[in-house]
Amino acid sequence: MFDHDYSLPTESSSSWPPEIMESLGDINRPFWNMGRETMPPEQIRMLQTFKLRQQIAYLASHSEFYKERFQSAGFSLSSYHSIEDIRCVPFTTKAELRDSQETYPPFGLHQAALMEQIVRITATSGTTGKSVFQGYTAHDTLRRSESLARALWGFGVRPGDRVVNGFALSMFNAGIPLCAAVERLGAVNIPAGAERRVEGMLILMQQLKATVWVGTPSFAAALAERCQDVLGIPSQELGLRIICGGGESGFEQPAFQKRMEEAWGTPYVYDFASTSDAHPNSFAHCRLRDGKHQLTPDLALIELIDPDTGNVMEMSDGAQGEYVFTHLDRQACPLFRYRTGDIIKVRTSECACGRTGFRMDIVGRSDDMLIVRGVNVFPSAVQSIIGRFAPRVSGVMQIVLPRPGPAVIPPLQVRVEASDANAELKAKIEQALRQELTVSANIEFASVGALGRTEKKSRLVVLEKS
Repeated sequence: MFDHDYSLPTESSSSWPPEIMESLGDINRPFWNMGRETMPPEQIRMLQTFKLRQQIAYLASHSEFYKERFQSAGFSLSSYHSIEDIRCVPFTTKAELRDSQETYPPFGLHQAALMEQIVRITATSGTTGKSVFQGYTAHDTLRRSESLARALWGFGVRPGDRVVNGFALSMFNAGIPLCAAVERLGAVNIPAGAERRVEGMLILMQQLKATVWVGTPSFAAALAERCQDVLGIPSQELGLRIICGGGESGFEQPAFQKRMEEAWGTPYVYDFASTSDAHPNSFAHCRLRDGKHQLTPDLALIELIDPDTGNVMEMSDGAQGEYVFTHLDRQACPLFRYRTGDIIKVRTSECACGRTGFRMDIVGRSDDMLIVRGVNVFPSAVQSIIGRFAPRVSGVMQIVLPRPGPAVIPPLQVRVEASDANAELKAKIEQALRQELTVSANIEFASVGALGRTEKKSRLVVLEKS
């Protein structure tokens, strides 16, 4: 296991102005917010109980959406004594937010701050429907940058690092907020954006001698593949220390991590995640990469539910369900018991890194799940298994459906990019999918590069062209 050197990467601490060094604290500390990230579980519970009371009071007086919802459920601040008391309040769904926004633009009735107080607007990607806009007050933007700063600092980003932001900057809620977090750390913010595309991104990284790159796994892989053609040097020679990001599956998969480590010549490859509507909640790897820690127990309350029944589940080690999110410190557009649609597996065992927040692995999204003869199959799980066959496969794959899911008639049709395609590899991949996912599959090979590359999220499921 790799141990981080937490010293300044490119400049000595003595070269920084005293006021900056004082504001950043101990540069060599492992976590950005030692108090919050290492708080004992019982203290986390007490803090969440207190902050939830404050948020309920705020919603009852500032949000028409939740004022009505609380009244309908017979819930009020006077009936709140413990976190469990909120279970009488119905869940909030993306469809409700979208409907409310269309009826009461621009944000819907759950807007809880005056328009004059809004300083930033972002939007969800809209991959499952029309985009939902989110407003942020100045207070909210600070909480958002705080959550991302905790992730980046834990990865080893320090003042003097030159951080290239490869996420989309246009309305995406990991774009501009990430820039703010980088600057908050005292690192150099390079807001390149996914809009720069592969060639422009590589040229910029070389010109500015980038040390950290942040973006989607698909983009990181595409940059590594094209570096020799564009710059005339292998990607290892660009000198990146840290590769990190999220937005899709990839960085959490051991096979993909190894591939990126070899491609970029660094052992520091990390994943962070958050549901687009649920900011400033953040989950992120620590240096051990053994699941992703919830970094923001002071900003977000997480519940686990059975996605089929909606019943609350105990947050016990190994429990798997949909995570439900409640803001604990949000002014504009706060959410209360929001169904994220993300299926996670919980880890509550102690982590050697020192963080105390529970860890989780993302299983997939409930609306991405396929049902193959009664078996639930997440595309990200298929991708993870196929990725283990690298370097014979590129790691790029697509599930091809004859008609929209979730029901799929077996065998599951999967296209896989491979440089060493033969009957033996086909049989091994099909056997692995059958053994681990209990689903029959038919593997169809494609040449490397045939399934395309993207700077944003990859499409793991496509409809067969008629």
